[in-house]
Amino acid sequence: MKEPIPIQQWLPAGPLRDMGEKYVSQLPDVAQNPIGPESLMHQSDHSWSEYLVAYSLLYPGVVIILALLGGLGLGAFFIFCRRREYSHRIFCSKCGSMMYPCGLHCPECGTSNPSPRALNWIGYSRLRTVVPPSGWKRHEEVLRSYRRCFYCGQPLREPSLDQRCPACGKAVLQGEQSVDRYDAYIGRRRGWTFAAVVVLGVVPILGPLLASSLYRRTLINPYSLYMTVYRESFLMVVLFLCRHLFRLLPFIGIIGMPVLCVTEYHLYRRMFLWKAEKYDFRGE
Repeated sequence: MKEPIPIQQWLPAGPLRDMGEKYVSQLPDVAQNPIGPESLMHQSDHSWSEYLVAYSLLYPGVVIILALLGGLGLGAFFIFCRRREYSHRIFCSKCGSMMYPCGLHCPECGTSNPSPRALNWIGYSRLRTVVPPSGWKRHEEVLRSYRRCFYCGQPLREPSLDQRCPACGKAVLQGEQSVDRYDAYIGRRRGWTFAAVVVLGVVPILGPLLASSLYRRTLINPYSLYMTVYRESFLMVVLFLCRHLFRLLPFIGIIGMPVLCVTEYHLYRRMFLWKAEKYDFRGE
């Protein structure tokens, strides 16, 4: 019968394996019954403490693998949606200029798009979902939240409020009222996002990954896309590192993710509003 491979041998060589060997060697009956991945899938004589140690040692590696797979899949989906949107650009009925399906107006002559398309969850145009006239104001904020021109839907180039659309020349913000509307639009997401983060934080391994990705997209990105985080605040960098570290530590996400969600939201919001206060609207 083939001897089971001890679980510490599945860890990468270096400090992590040394730590695993140190802890596993102190557990009872390990010499007679080595802990292997296969033993975690079947009944055995190992105590709950042994299972807990094995779970803690394997947790970071499993999270990293899942994050890499998810990142590759998401990257492929980004490329697909970007190419699909670009190939489905439409012609202006008045001047014949090309415009994005999600844009509300032609970037050249300002003619209204009769059937503007809604955006999907990563910020690219849907092909079938049309924004009704009653939802145009909200659609402007949706476009801003993905760093796109609120007027023509053109993607903006810089992570800054101080820029104009390269297609139509419109500025990111059109006055203090536009700042308030944008901030209120993001604020309406707080309740359900926080509730989802609390629930997802309890789910082992996959929960913290989904929780951090969710609140980053719904509450953080709409602000951070207009800022260069590494230049804005040292605290932002610390919270960014904590977000990724908490993914790798078992049981931390139950409390850590909700706390990070609230903390990062208020920090990024305050920094965005501070930058908006310095914005010069006289040129609009």
